[in-house]
Amino acid sequence: MSAGLPYLKSLRKGDLLNLADVSDLKHDASILKAELETTLDEHLRSNKDVFSGDKRFADYYRRLSQPSRLSSPVKREPKSDAIASGDEIKKSVRRRTTKAKEESDATYVLFSQSFLSVDESDSASVTKSPVPVPTRTPARSPLSFTASLPPSPAVVTEAIDRQTALARKRVSDAWAASRLTEHSDAVRSALSSVKSVEAIIIALEGFSLVKELVPLKFLTTVAAVDAIHTPEFALKVPDLFVLLTGSFWAPFSLWLTTSLFLPLTFAYFFNLSLKASQPATSHSYGTRRTASSGQDKASFDPLVYNIAKALISYLVYANHFTFWDIYSNFSIEKVNVSIPGQWAGVLTGTAIGGVGSLYEAILKK
Repeated sequence: MSAGLPYLKSLRKGDLLNLADVSDLKHDASILKAELETTLDEHLRSNKDVFSGDKRFADYYRRLSQPSRLSSPVKREPKSDAIASGDEIKKSVRRRTTKAKEESDATYVLFSQSFLSVDESDSASVTKSPVPVPTRTPARSPLSFTASLPPSPAVVTEAIDRQTALARKRVSDAWAASRLTEHSDAVRSALSSVKSVEAIIIALEGFSLVKELVPLKFLTTVAAVDAIHTPEFALKVPDLFVLLTGSFWAPFSLWLTTSLFLPLTFAYFFNLSLKASQPATSHSYGTRRTASSGQDKASFDPLVYNIAKALISYLVYANHFTFWDIYSNFSIEKVNVSIPGQWAGVLTGTAIGGVGSLYEAILKK
């Protein structure tokens, strides 16, 4: 294809017919435009010396004199081969794609090599330069704040529920590990009896008596600490040397006699619960079950114990019974004022114990 053929293709068929008439080109009236373009192009090229000076053909010969543009291999193919099969078209497209990919890979390699060379030159210049380059801390991007925010309220609610469940589980595990429920049940089981009530009353009376009989002796003075705002105070300790004197043992032995020894003696020998637990049988032998049931019963009757303690305490502390001058009135008064409520407090304790023993006996029946 000549360089002037595109110019002829850009003209209308009427203009081509005029040029054919001017150049004395013989043609049919029914000739096609494409055929006319090719025939006219060959005719004008072969008669270039004749028509090159004509101004009507100046544009054509100017285009013809210009060098032909580079065209792709597909465009240089003849028209007869333009209509190719589907396989050939696919092969050409694949060939062009592979070539473009190879060119892009080569460009990327060249760009990477140039970038690495620039980095190496920059690093070399930085190494050689003695002047330190000031560093710059990049500002935090606003997108980071957006990324840290929860996407929706549902996520916040789910996180709160998850943390709440985790905290509840930790509290329940700590509660189970402490075994407070088991200890509280054990304490309740131990205190749910008449013996426990009697032991608490005896311990309260004994603590009050010992506190009154054993004086506190001054040991030293603890200085004030300004850091924790504590005042100066005197440190006192119990004077244990009083345990070697009769002023301690006379009142203490009187209290032991009236509150423990004599009431327990009466409760042991006058044990009403022991008689009630024995079966009414005429034979002298018993079964193992009868013996074991008798052993399970209390060795001391709590009701008799409280009645005996009330009578003895009233006789000693209210009427000053000295056990035939074994104890002095001073010892009796010392014990009486040391016990909470004095002798009336002792009677109140025995009343509580007696009612509790009756209630326990009724429940066992």
